[in-house]
Amino acid sequence: MRKRKKWNEDTRVKIPATIQFMRLGYDYQPIHEGTIDFDTKIYIERFQKALERINDRVFSREDTLEVIKQIHTACCNYDLGKKFYRWLTINPDDDVKLIDFQNIENNDFAVVNELSYTIKQNTKEGSFRPDINILVNGIPLAFLEVKKPNNLGGIQAEFQRMVQERLKHKEYYRYFNKLQLITFSNNMEYEEEKADVSEVKAGSFYTTPNGQQTSFSFFREEDELYHTLYPYHEIPDEQIRYVIEDNGYDSAVMDTPEFQTNLSVDQPCNKFITSLFDKERLLYLLRYGMMYVDGDIPQKHIMRYPQFFASRHIVKRLKNGGKNGIIWHTQGSGKTGLAAFCVPILRDYYANQGINTRFFYVVDRLSLLTQVAGEMRNRNLAVTECTDRQDFAFELDRPLASNCLPHSIGEICVVNIQKFMNREDMPRCKNEYEVPVQRIFFIDEAHRSYSSQGSFFRNLMMADLDGVFMALTGTPILTKKERSSLKFGDYVDTYFYDKSIADGYTLRIKREQITTEARQAIQKDMHLKANQSVEDKEAYESADYVKALCKYIDEDFKNFRSVSHDDSVGGMIVCRSNAQARMVHQWFEAYSAIRTGLVITENNNPQQEHDNKQNQLDFKKLGSPDMLVVNLMLTTGYDVPRLKKMYLLRSSHAQSLLQIVCRVNRPYKSPSGRIYHYGYIMDFVDIQKEYDRALAAYVKELEADMDTNGEEATTLDGMVIDKDAIMKRFDACRKEVSQIAETKNIEVFSQQLSMLNKETLYRLRRLLNDMKACETEFLFSRDKAYLDQIPSVHITRLQRAVQDRINYLNLSMAPVETMDEEDGPGLNKIIYTFFKVKTEILALGKFNPEHPSVQRFTKVVRMVQEEVKKNWDKNDPKILALDQLLQDIFTQLNDLPDLAALDGLTNQLQDALRQARDINGENEELAKKYHGRYAFVKTYKDLVAGYPEAAPVAIENTLALICDTIKDQIDSDAFVLQGKDRFRDNLKSKITIPLVKQKLYPTIKSFYDVLLEDVYKNLQHFK
Repeated sequence: MRKRKKWNEDTRVKIPATIQFMRLGYDYQPIHEGTIDFDTKIYIERFQKALERINDRVFSREDTLEVIKQIHTACCNYDLGKKFYRWLTINPDDDVKLIDFQNIENNDFAVVNELSYTIKQNTKEGSFRPDINILVNGIPLAFLEVKKPNNLGGIQAEFQRMVQERLKHKEYYRYFNKLQLITFSNNMEYEEEKADVSEVKAGSFYTTPNGQQTSFSFFREEDELYHTLYPYHEIPDEQIRYVIEDNGYDSAVMDTPEFQTNLSVDQPCNKFITSLFDKERLLYLLRYGMMYVDGDIPQKHIMRYPQFFASRHIVKRLKNGGKNGIIWHTQGSGKTGLAAFCVPILRDYYANQGINTRFFYVVDRLSLLTQVAGEMRNRNLAVTECTDRQDFAFELDRPLASNCLPHSIGEICVVNIQKFMNREDMPRCKNEYEVPVQRIFFIDEAHRSYSSQGSFFRNLMMADLDGVFMALTGTPILTKKERSSLKFGDYVDTYFYDKSIADGYTLRIKREQITTEARQAIQKDMHLKANQSVEDKEAYESADYVKALCKYIDEDFKNFRSVSHDDSVGGMIVCRSNAQARMVHQWFEAYSAIRTGLVITENNNPQQEHDNKQNQLDFKKLGSPDMLVVNLMLTTGYDVPRLKKMYLLRSSHAQSLLQIVCRVNRPYKSPSGRIYHYGYIMDFVDIQKEYDRALAAYVKELEADMDTNGEEATTLDGMVIDKDAIMKRFDACRKEVSQIAETKNIEVFSQQLSMLNKETLYRLRRLLNDMKACETEFLFSRDKAYLDQIPSVHITRLQRAVQDRINYLNLSMAPVETMDEEDGPGLNKIIYTFFKVKTEILALGKFNPEHPSVQRFTKVVRMVQEEVKKNWDKNDPKILALDQLLQDIFTQLNDLPDLAALDGLTNQLQDALRQARDINGENEELAKKYHGRYAFVKTYKDLVAGYPEAAPVAIENTLALICDTIKDQIDSDAFVLQGKDRFRDNLKSKITIPLVKQKLYPTIKSFYDVLLEDVYKNLQHFK
């Protein structure tokens, strides 16, 4: 068949990425070879051979189809694929084993391009075809969608399409319940700027299907030499040429320097493939990297890359004989989740050595026991709670887990040692039955409670002299006397704020100070006695002080919600004492519409203990109360994304201060869609010096650890910012914008945009968006002095001008794609804005949108757009030719000398319109001949293009005969399950004689098999 020679997304990214999989040891599976089960998209022959090899027994065709039927049934539940995943990974005894996790090479790894996931006939919504599909034992368990660099809308457009057009459709559940890993790349490095993850346009990302909660993560390789030392397979040139041709292109593409560049193993997309789809790593992720989380909305999570590497580093530490270590991961990075992921990992590690395991998660607060136990249960772990010495002693002595439920992924004891931490009679483990057992302790918040001078640390370590102790902390103690690394060992893995913010797992903190005027007003209302300070307990617990303070907080929090247009956001007031906290709560109850919940520790007060639990739960689950009022409670370990503003009335030191301010650093998207870029601290006590000192100490510690491991240095610049930092950021953006284009005159600015390339325009848009974001921050702060320095309306006009120019470039560079995605009014605006700027550049006077030439041109563009939207095959060579014609027209439009020349371009557009109508009309007429089946239209057009020597009418009549012969069978499962070879042979037996009688056979004889196989393939794509 004739091949296309074209430099596009396929040849720039998809085919080189396919070769990269082959370098990792994957087979290349041609889409037209092998039998595909329609319901599951399993390659039946590959699947059958793998089943026989893995299960060490013979499977008949009927046996294989029965297993496939069971997989389909398992994937049809509304459970995010939980039932199928358990079968895939845990493999209950009565089920057929689908993957051999013990012997990697006993499995079959392959990739197939453009595998069609089809539901509805002849609709764009009814099918999607991922670029590269990853088959493990013939089962499609992952896919990679690739885009060319700087693609329209960037990587966000692909995320949006996945969530809004695919994951929301119930018809697709059966496919996404089976798919475990979905990935995206536009073959670009991650953007250098610490952009919000929701706005990142470039890079490679991964996730697991999680319904409408699906989010996408970076994957940053932490092994510095991993790519350099990887043992790639050498792929012969003839294999590469075969893949190029099999994807419909001339193999001469391989000889172009552009293709060779993208073929390099060091291209961003190719490195991402190596990091994530190495066979061993892929099986590790499949086996241990997915976790189902129960809740109001059940979810499916995938390991974040810091958790992935940390879990592997723990195993490496154990293999090297170590038993202790520290996981230093910043708050909000998922340390509790990491411990949950590690339970099956470490259980299997020791089980392979014939050793049982017991897991303990040690906390030092009752509230944390409740929280951690709940999180572990939600992650489907069987949990035993130990609240006293007797419970702990009993579980220490037990060599085997006792309460594992049928559907749990493991067992863990959550131990609160607060009440018996300093007892000299701390229990010690016994092993009366001499059962081989390894106890593994995760020590939560290891920066506190574990003083070397006290008895608890010693007693805990003595509880099991052979135990594994992994300390989890975001803020290790660094003092010479009490440093965490002297007690728990060195760092097993580190992941600090800078990386966490860059990856979008946590936010920067914006520190706001109470204004001098407000501070003076509060002090004025306090009626301080002579020589009395607001630092005195009598002062800060006085009714006057609390009243003035609460009035300020009440007004500020209402403003915060008003500016953000979001009443879902919550706050926290951190008080200096329990008495002050109670007074604050009482004031809000009496004088404010803002609802508060009091959470404080009071001995012998069961009502307050009940209220504490209820307020925590309601704030997290119900979105009420609006704010929590606390003293010491909830300032560590309490993670609620909607908690975005904190009023800090007391100071703290080092790691405790970092723990407090990090309560507001979780990413949050409100129900209305607002995305927060910061967590907010209203600082009443001037924490900056202590915060800077603590961070400086951590940077020094990190750099020492990184030097030891040969890693790059870190920086914490901008981790906590204030209004001055926001203003500096605004000024820097404004300066850079002015260096790119003149901004004082919007007309001159618009004209200069026409001379900029797309990359520079994207840069301008990002800078202007940052300037608007700075304005929003000053609105939050209610700082009129700063707001007066920002020309808000002018910036908005600049933003519109830049976006208009980007829209026009998209139209001129990818007209068919842009017309397909834009609505009619949107396309009109792009055209009119272009003419307006063009008129000003040419000094033709004021632009008149009613000018007859402009009206005629715009009308024809709209009619072309209507035809483009009707077309169902945007890869049709005729559509590609139309796209090129439209590109030429818009290029000429860009160089238009005057409006008088516009009519000539309109005439060319009329030609394009006729072509578009002819293409659609031809498709519609052909479809009528095939009972509306576009699969036959697609086959006809491909064959006519590929075999120009054959008479088109003969191809048309042959396909009509085939369609009439099988029209009553096409929609049955049996039709698809018979496979390509059986389909071809069965059809031959039915139509060969009629073809001979109708004198069609001589024309199609040379490509008879290809014709039948293409029919089979396209029926699956367009069914």
